[in-house]
Amino acid sequence: MTGHLLSTREEGPKLLTDGLADLRRSLSGLDRHIADLDLLGYTVIENALAPETVQSLRDGLLAVAAEEDGARPDTVTGLSHANRTQEVVLLLTRGGRAYEELLLTPTPLALITYLLGRNRVLSSMTGYLKGPGNAALGVHSDTAYVPDPLPPYAQLANVNYCLSEYTKEDGCLRVVPGSHRYCHRPRGDEGAELAVPVEAPPGSAIVFHGNTWHGAYPRTRDGLRLTVSTLFARTYMRPQEEYAKSLAPEVLDRNPALFRELLGLDLPTGWSTEEEAVEVFRRRKDYAASYYRTRAQHT
Repeated sequence: MTGHLLSTREEGPKLLTDGLADLRRSLSGLDRHIADLDLLGYTVIENALAPETVQSLRDGLLAVAAEEDGARPDTVTGLSHANRTQEVVLLLTRGGRAYEELLLTPTPLALITYLLGRNRVLSSMTGYLKGPGNAALGVHSDTAYVPDPLPPYAQLANVNYCLSEYTKEDGCLRVVPGSHRYCHRPRGDEGAELAVPVEAPPGSAIVFHGNTWHGAYPRTRDGLRLTVSTLFARTYMRPQEEYAKSLAPEVLDRNPALFRELLGLDLPTGWSTEEEAVEVFRRRKDYAASYYRTRAQHT
């Protein structure tokens, strides 16, 4: 059995610090993005997705959106979504194979791991279709349910994937640079006058710290803005979507061990029956070194 963040049981438990060398290798060449995250609270990765991947993700998102709305979205005029943004949840389970592969996109995932550590798990995967009109998003912080002051380190982190043109006229993201260092959520309209547009070509990934103040502009041109948000959290944060209940076994079988790890399916918590409790306690004992550090393990 493969445990969360670990190799097979026969190889024995590992400390979380054992993964630092792998993380360092995954971050090689990403110095600018790391500096952006540290200084600004966000970074833009252009060409994170190949054009054919963008098209597959668009097709999947539009199909699920049409099923919910009862009609195919109008991507030319955008009138099907005038003055509104349609939110499409549970894309990992409903969007098709392309969304399973999206979770494993290497560069954004490396930066998410930089922000959250190896105990990062997917909280939700959500699509958005924004039409022309007055649909805007006020400045806010994604770190919810945590009282101010917020800790300076990230408890949540987001990757926004651009599946269409992404400019201010298209209704792109707006952020307050450096606001992740404020360690509190915006109060009232605070920060709105300091926000700047985050413009990027299709196929880009925008990674940002969970404390970063952000919102979105209204769309002022025809057509639809298509984006996908993959929200990640530390393991002690309750995820927005429960993948253990919604994923079919064949989905796990066809994906690498990293996929299961990112869904937090082997965490030593979350039992609801006696049978599950026995299994989880065994897992906790086997891999205690990954969750509890004792003096004996460092001497």
